[in-house]
Amino acid sequence: MSKPRRGYLFSLDSRTLSIGAELHRAGHVEFYGLQVAQVLDREPSSVYKSLHRLVRLGLLEERWERQRRYYRLTPFGRDSVIHARLGRRVFGRTTSPRRTLRPVNFTARRIVTGHDTEGRDVILSDGAPTGTLFPSTDLGGFGLTHWWWLDAAPSTVDDGGEIPDGPRQLEPPPGGCSVMLIRFPGGGDWIRVDGDDPDRPGMHATDTLDFMVVIDGRIILGLDDGEHELGPGDVVVQRGNLHRWRVAGDEPCTYAVCMVRPDPTVETSAVTLAAATATSPGRPRRLVTATRPDGTSFALADGYPPCALSPGADDGVALVELWQSGGPLTSPEQGGDPEDGWELEPRGGGVAFRWVRLPAGHDPGDAGWHTTNTIDVDIVVSGRLELALPDVEPVVIGPGEAVVQRGTHHKWQPVGDDPVEFVSLMLAVG
Repeated sequence: MSKPRRGYLFSLDSRTLSIGAELHRAGHVEFYGLQVAQVLDREPSSVYKSLHRLVRLGLLEERWERQRRYYRLTPFGRDSVIHARLGRRVFGRTTSPRRTLRPVNFTARRIVTGHDTEGRDVILSDGAPTGTLFPSTDLGGFGLTHWWWLDAAPSTVDDGGEIPDGPRQLEPPPGGCSVMLIRFPGGGDWIRVDGDDPDRPGMHATDTLDFMVVIDGRIILGLDDGEHELGPGDVVVQRGNLHRWRVAGDEPCTYAVCMVRPDPTVETSAVTLAAATATSPGRPRRLVTATRPDGTSFALADGYPPCALSPGADDGVALVELWQSGGPLTSPEQGGDPEDGWELEPRGGGVAFRWVRLPAGHDPGDAGWHTTNTIDVDIVVSGRLELALPDVEPVVIGPGEAVVQRGTHHKWQPVGDDPVEFVSLMLAVG
């Protein structure tokens, strides 16, 4: 059997691999090319070419018996079926000697808060979600976890949970939300997407408002107006426009992405917000994308957002508005920058995405305790962050780890000698 290699799946390859996985689950561990061709309703010659490519990539094993050729999924192929559904890129061992990946800890840790049967604030779970793909040699350094999934706009803080079983979905249903942590290995190639144009590999659009933050490494966002390189702590607000991604250089890149799907059937009178601008270079760097009337994509704003607050003046605390939808989301282009000061909960009962910086040694005291009628996903970018709930032992999370906060009374505090920076997705409920 050939060693797994790194490569790309064409659309037919992805479908062929998926059919092979379905036949395997149905008990047909070994299957023939004609079986796949019949299911796909394609010419056998094109299906056999696809099967041959999958064998070369190490996803299928080819065997002969009684002058008939049959195929079976390799262990690597079974693991890669999910990758085929999430962008059609296949990650495996190259035939050349592997380099050593930078030792960044991909724990995929997620803490979920909630309430017990007596209404007390509690930690419901602490650990990596079920189905997490941890980076490994077999996966070529690729990692993926779904931190949270909502099938629709939340009506209570108890809504949401694990992504449904079955084929993984990239976009949530209308009104829903998906939050993922992803690691791509280095290599510099555009990450391919099913149905993309070979002349513009990886270029695609989703019907979602996306909030992305780089945890480590560097990655390039490709828009119609050019390439934009992003590094640790940089944030992208992507609004249903054409785009593509490739890792910059040979080191891996880890980023978190929150995808919120609009529901155009919802009646709403959104709060008026200003168009996105950038006041100056600075941290956090926020890049906001947009679409021109001719359908091409471009960077509308790139720099430090204009709406920032330091409640304690010069104490080093910073609260930065990265985006507000102004109300329930009905379009991926909806939203902007608030102009009239800071409000704790999302404007108009919508979605807020924020950046928080707490300096080392900062102790908010009793003033730090607060509760919001929201589902929050808080993701640490740098430093270490302590979460306290009443009468519960505090827990500490680090970079690339998250808390799903669901209407509990809580307080944040930095731990150690370094400041902590984290982003917070806030979804209003009701």
